[in-house]
Amino acid sequence: MKKKLYTLLTCALIGTSVLAGCGGGTVNTEVPEDSVAATITVDDASLPPLSEDLQELYAGAYKIYNQISFGSFDYDAETTMEKDGFTYYKITDSRFKTYDAFQKFLEQYFTKDFVTNCILGESNIMFAKGEDGGLYFLGGGRGTNIFYAGHVFEMDREIEQEIDFKATAYYTNSNEAYDGEYFYTTPENPDDYTTQEFHFILLKEDGAWKFDDFALFF
Repeated sequence: MKKKLYTLLTCALIGTSVLAGCGGGTVNTEVPEDSVAATITVDDASLPPLSEDLQELYAGAYKIYNQISFGSFDYDAETTMEKDGFTYYKITDSRFKTYDAFQKFLEQYFTKDFVTNCILGESNIMFAKGEDGGLYFLGGGRGTNIFYAGHVFEMDREIEQEIDFKATAYYTNSNEAYDGEYFYTTPENPDDYTTQEFHFILLKEDGAWKFDDFALFF
């Protein structure tokens, strides 16, 4: 399996030095309102060509994957733990009262293998389990791709135990951030953009569909 998320999560180290100066209390790390991550939402037009239930699965996976990638968690800056020379902060999101609850939440959307190896694996340092069983993280997150303009989904194959599809994402050729409406069909002027393909895999695990490969485009 591709460990795409590792590259994203290690960028969270950038935010560590900033958090070290926090004076305490509960900190809200929501993505800034004017960032690409905040302005892109999941709506019918942006969804992959899947059945309604799998589109709902995609939307849920997208939401938590986005939150993980950009580090937009509420946390308590006074409740910390040290691990491998890094300071981790306790997440206060009521959904994730424990590390195990977070793992269980993720396994609604992603395969156990993806969760273990690409989000919570030992090589991925963003999250840690505290001695109190709580969920801790480094704080911060990666930046966004301001040149993202839109994406177009396409099915690759669908068999009984696996569904593969891909997305072609479009990015401006200029040095300026994209400032138009995001689009989800092939543009009339494709030469105005560079493209990149992203692949998604759905597998049947314990009788339920789960993502075994996932990506953000920005």
